[in-house]
Amino acid sequence: MSHAHHHHRPAREALGVTWLGLVCNLLLAAGKGFVGLLTNSAALIADAGHSFSDLLSDGVTLWALWVSRMPRDENHPYGHGRFETVGALLVSVLLGATGIGVAVHAFSYLNAPVVPASFALWAAGVSIFVKEGLFWITRAVGRRQRSRVLMANAWHHRSDALSSVAALAGIGAAQFGFPLMDPIAGFLVAGLILRIAVELGHESLRELTDETADEAMLERIHGQVAKVEGVEHFHEVRARPMGPNLLVDLHIEVDRLMTVSAAHQVAERVRWGVLNEIPEVNEVLVHVDAEQDLEEVKMQLMRPQPEIEQDIRGILAELPEIKGVTHIYCHFLNQALTVQVNLLLDPDLQIRTAQQIARQARLRIEQIPDVQDADIHLELHDGGTGHEAIAVADA
Repeated sequence: MSHAHHHHRPAREALGVTWLGLVCNLLLAAGKGFVGLLTNSAALIADAGHSFSDLLSDGVTLWALWVSRMPRDENHPYGHGRFETVGALLVSVLLGATGIGVAVHAFSYLNAPVVPASFALWAAGVSIFVKEGLFWITRAVGRRQRSRVLMANAWHHRSDALSSVAALAGIGAAQFGFPLMDPIAGFLVAGLILRIAVELGHESLRELTDETADEAMLERIHGQVAKVEGVEHFHEVRARPMGPNLLVDLHIEVDRLMTVSAAHQVAERVRWGVLNEIPEVNEVLVHVDAEQDLEEVKMQLMRPQPEIEQDIRGILAELPEIKGVTHIYCHFLNQALTVQVNLLLDPDLQIRTAQQIARQARLRIEQIPDVQDADIHLELHDGGTGHEAIAVADA
């Protein structure tokens, strides 16, 4: 129960701050638009248009937050986090459209400038106070949740606050006998909005095109992987954003004779180490190499292991002294095949005789196509339930 509560709390916080912004934008858009028309202020009317665009921005943000927090499904195995980035891109497009509209509106006032009433100053001042407050609140939540769409919406609030500052300056200048400053302030507002729109759009496109995470994040991942015992080397470390999270994939190199299960344990320690120590990461894919990756042009596929095993058992069946084969291990290394074979012999055999049998087995196995080297181990059957393993050196 506590886990579910913890899981849903960030979503409620994100939605709550967005609904707060939506209500404030609705009141500000209506208020500034009414006062701007009443006082003939081009800058304030432009500012009201920007506040109205924030309503659309809040709507897009609510949609993106809702979809991005849906659980993984068959069609979205990595989750829906990328919808946050789509939402941030849409917010930047809305900002750009607003900036163009503001510039067009201000241009219409250049030929017939009017002096806005003093009350317009108060309206702009209230807007600055409210929008700057929304910026700080939304940005704080966005940073805590690493939400790109919330950060984009926060900057949308900040752009509105900056445009209100420009409107305030234009209205004040018009009051002191410089009416052209009001539409000029409108152009300044448009420039500010367009600049922020381009920056937000660029950041979103970088993520949508799978641009890698920044160098500092990659260094954190490198440092964590290097701590894991059993990792001899690692390479091809890649990290890409997926909404508020990061997807990481990398290659690690382990001892070339390590068993598959042991190598899997090393990979799991790498995976959990990155997940636990770097909270931004929510998915890690670890590829295990027994040697350095070769270029594709040099890669040659050898016969599958079952075929090799069948050949080995067939050849060893020709040696009557061998009672059985308990294990066969194939190591595909450096484009060559090394096999380790455990043979079961009669425990009454002399050691010299056992060595001769092992040598015969090795020479025959090394005649098999693709096999470069054979390592023979002898197990002496004691008639009980187990085996005593004896490794024959230089067999």
